[in-house]
Amino acid sequence: MFGREVIDKAKGMVEDKRSEIVELASKLIRFRTVAPPGETEECAQFVKSYFDEVGIETIIHERKPKKTNLCAKIPGGSEGTIIWLGHLDVVPAGSLENWSHDPFEGEVVGGRVYGRGSTDMKGSCASAMAAAKVLASLMGRAEVKERLPTVEFWFTCDEEIGAVDGVRWLASEGLFKGDVCIIGDSFGSLPTDPWIDVGCKGYIRVLLRARGKTAHGSMPFMGENAIDKLVDAVGHVKRVEDYPLDLPEDMEPIAESSTQFLLGSLKLTKAQRKAAQRLFRYPTVSLNIISGGVRVNVVPDVAEAVFDIRITPGAPIWKVEQVIRNLLRSSEIKGVEMEITGLEEGFYEPLDSQVVQRMMEAVEVTLGTKPRPKVLTGTTDGIHIEHTSNIPCVGFGAGARGLAHAPDEYVTVENLVMAAKVYTVFPFIWAGKA
Repeated sequence: MFGREVIDKAKGMVEDKRSEIVELASKLIRFRTVAPPGETEECAQFVKSYFDEVGIETIIHERKPKKTNLCAKIPGGSEGTIIWLGHLDVVPAGSLENWSHDPFEGEVVGGRVYGRGSTDMKGSCASAMAAAKVLASLMGRAEVKERLPTVEFWFTCDEEIGAVDGVRWLASEGLFKGDVCIIGDSFGSLPTDPWIDVGCKGYIRVLLRARGKTAHGSMPFMGENAIDKLVDAVGHVKRVEDYPLDLPEDMEPIAESSTQFLLGSLKLTKAQRKAAQRLFRYPTVSLNIISGGVRVNVVPDVAEAVFDIRITPGAPIWKVEQVIRNLLRSSEIKGVEMEITGLEEGFYEPLDSQVVQRMMEAVEVTLGTKPRPKVLTGTTDGIHIEHTSNIPCVGFGAGARGLAHAPDEYVTVENLVMAAKVYTVFPFIWAGKA
């Protein structure tokens, strides 16, 4: 087990890089890695040059040109590998009139770094780069290196658009080999109120297709209106949100803690608070796409609706699908069919698992405050690491609360330094207890 003086030294070295971390975050934001298309080549080359300057080994993996994934490797002297995982792609900025700061300038104002991807998640990438540099320096001492495992820092593409050329592909190729993975794509922590992500929800994507018969709009009774059928069917499918999920016993305290995070960190109306209290106990149902009709004077013969249904990890996802099919069947609406267009099981790590316990300790040792666990309502690349690479994941990052994908997205300087310190300290805690 490492003494307190080594960990304090590591934290101090990160603190000395405060300005450097801020500059890194700002520079990363200036690379327009918007997905689609999500071309990360230039940004990854910048990350590579940073590591090249201090002699950290890097490897590039590409499935397609310009869709670059980078691994920086710091060899340890003991068995095992710790993986840190993050992504360099970002979502579009949207309408510029909603921004008071240029989304691709990385402006630093009032202790914040503004820009698209600052919170999701180039801020955490900057923190990881600085942490890797500090770890490489510390592992230059033989007595440190011989007791630490290898640490790999992965900077990937395509997370925002399904990870087809990113982690999904890398995992299918067997390129992730490790004992634990830290997911940097994490939001909601403050130095005085830290949270760790112990999992994320799964989902079912449901498409309803209604078929009817065309007729002239002036004589609708001569046709069969597919939109009318679809609207009726939509009401039946949405009733799945009243189906209570069957959660495992060890998921119960995580669901409760996750609920408290939302209630305490977001400004919610009375109706929103009521919805948040149900969020991890019932499926959430969002009707996000609806289409039908060709002309205003033609009765439509085809109409479609697409649902995004999220399910708390641990709840049997097949049961939810079965409930949806039963609801549609019992509606007895003729000419409506259902198709599952996407399905992904979520995941969670139990609170007594080694990966959760070690991350909790690393955060508490670093910040002096014990973190609380939560489950993400969305998904991260951790799903592919858990399901394909079979490596346990836990999330911690610099991301600010409620700002991912939002106008005037920012990350605070304090959170950047906080994340960098935790990423640096974690290998010492893991090595001391593994």
